Amino acid sequence: MPDLDPFFHKINSWSFTRHTVWNRCPRQYYFEYIAPYVKTDPVVNPEKIRYLKNFTSKFVVQGQIIHDIIDQQIQLHCEKKPMDQDAAIAAFVKKVSLYKGIGGETFTEYHNGEKIQNSFFNYIEENGKTCLHTFFGKWPDYAGRECLRHETFDHFSIGDVGVTVKVDFATKLPDGTLVLTDWKTGRDDDEYETELQMAAYVLWAMQHYRMRPDDIRTELVFLKTGKIKPYSFFWEQLVEVQDMIPKEFADMNASYEYADFPARPTQRECLGCKFAEVCPEAEIARS
Repeated sequence: MPDLDPFFHKINSWSFTRHTVWNRCPRQYYFEYIAPYVKTDPVVNPEKIRYLKNFTSKFVVQGQIIHDIIDQQIQLHCEKKPMDQDAAIAAFVKKVSLYKGIGGETFTEYHNGEKIQNSFFNYIEENGKTCLHTFFGKWPDYAGRECLRHETFDHFSIGDVGVTVKVDFATKLPDGTLVLTDWKTGRDDDEYETELQMAAYVLWAMQHYRMRPDDIRTELVFLKTGKIKPYSFFWEQLVEVQDMIPKEFADMNASYEYADFPARPTQRECLGCKFAEVCPEAEIARS
């Protein structure tokens, strides 16, 4: 096993994001979560890895901007201050304009050789406006609820495995029911993966609020279409997830050797991977 910075073990936990990266490409998982902390004989200089981690896929940026804008508006509500739809949309357009002004130079795809077309910025601007209009259109359904927390990293344990979650919006209904809401800015697919994400939220809420699963509701709100997809979980389903997470975490930590994290290259995934430059198997054009 390579010598790792002790900080690695302090932050090493299971999360839905790590699960997604692990199953998409173990090599990407290695570069994202292990390589920055290798102290002796690193395959890639950790400073180089930390530099590459500053890039973000263009497909992720739009969602991040929308989530940030929504989070700011919810914070106003939680502070008993008025929300402002016009200001929110103006702030979104300004942020997109800033990315457009530098030609998308902070996008992973740009770093990997793709020229970012103006049509992309036009698309995410219009799509983002649609998402924000949908959010404000649905807000009256949430305005009367008790605001508990939003966009906050939380941690809980399953046995000796730490789990990290970040719920978009947690509210309580007048009857005491807890509602966990996740805003989606993209397509409404990946049902199993989404179900796993929401089940992890419920397991966290059961511990954090000491509630039964029957008293916890979860929902996906698809801001492109306005569709709402509710989830409810039987205890048997939660037990399956509770068993799966420690097993997957053990697989993630069975080795920290570079050779044990094979690449799964595809042109689309590699173009959007911030570590393609240092991955020999990456399917990108090289200068």
